[in-house]
Amino acid sequence: MVKITAAVAVKPKAPLEFRDLELADPEGNEILVRTVATGICHTDLLLRDGIFGPPAPVIPGHEGVGIVEAVGPDVQGLKIGDAVALSQSSCGFCADCRRSHPMNCQNYTQYNLTGLRPNGKKAIVCDDVGSNFVGQSSFATHILATENNAALLPSEGFDLTDAAPLGCGMATGAGTVINAMKPEIGSTIVIFGAGAVGIAAIMAAKVRRCSKIIIVDLNLQRLEMAKELGATHAINGKEADIVEQIHALTGGGADFAVEAVGIIPVILNSIKCTRPGGHVVLLGLDALGKDIPIPLDLMVFNRKIQGAILGDQIPQLFIPQMVQLNQAGLFPFQKLITKYPFEKINEAIADAEAGSVIKPVIVFN
Repeated sequence: MVKITAAVAVKPKAPLEFRDLELADPEGNEILVRTVATGICHTDLLLRDGIFGPPAPVIPGHEGVGIVEAVGPDVQGLKIGDAVALSQSSCGFCADCRRSHPMNCQNYTQYNLTGLRPNGKKAIVCDDVGSNFVGQSSFATHILATENNAALLPSEGFDLTDAAPLGCGMATGAGTVINAMKPEIGSTIVIFGAGAVGIAAIMAAKVRRCSKIIIVDLNLQRLEMAKELGATHAINGKEADIVEQIHALTGGGADFAVEAVGIIPVILNSIKCTRPGGHVVLLGLDALGKDIPIPLDLMVFNRKIQGAILGDQIPQLFIPQMVQLNQAGLFPFQKLITKYPFEKINEAIADAEAGSVIKPVIVFN
């Protein structure tokens, strides 16, 4: 067992509580990771508020980066001292995992949302605190994850504290474009929402050489940041003629649309702004459980509407690809990051909820 300090969600909307806990030793294909940094994602706040995931008390966090300190007896591809970024966990043996779609793992709930380890055991010893949220629970000084949700990072020449958003936010936005959409050179794309996910999609669209990359958001500063990082056009979401503007800019509708907000009127706009045969990917989670009234005339002309969990990526392949793009100057996601020490995690969450930062990252000593 290892003694850890964790930031624990105890009740909706309340500040996280720091608790000293004990974490179990790794078994099977598990790895013990000393946390170097973790991103804060909107999904962590959904967990805190009891909307998504295991019940409180529970340790949030699912964008962990750190150093492997111990491995279980079945671990084959990692060793003590390796630097890793953690993403969603998967079983590795179901039909979807074997089809190279681990983000669709048929055992997703067991591996990510029970508050327990995949083997059904508690990770937090002698305390009734849930863990292993999205396979990790990274708001803690150490993480018990598995080899399946860990991707190797460069051990030199790369700041590990920058890598935290790669496990979820950057993978979701960039992977949606690169893996799920696969736009051809010269395609047109519109992104709704200039948060970390939306701007990652913008940078990926630039990598794919889309001819028109349109961003829609209410925040003028974020619109400017989006333009700096690849958007060719910016539209204020308060305007009444958003769909008409996009149709005019693209000559009849965008080829692709990414919806990264999760509000039903925005979802409908993302569909309406595409041409017949267009492809829309819905990423926002705030509309979970709600019905979306999609007019049939938007569907019959070959439009494709889908979801994409974490960019339909394979972490061990896609996270290193994002690092390579970053090192080549093509994916400068560091510009989105604001860093905070672990003891100021509640301040970081407040800043994220206020919209004053795009991607808060917690750095551990």
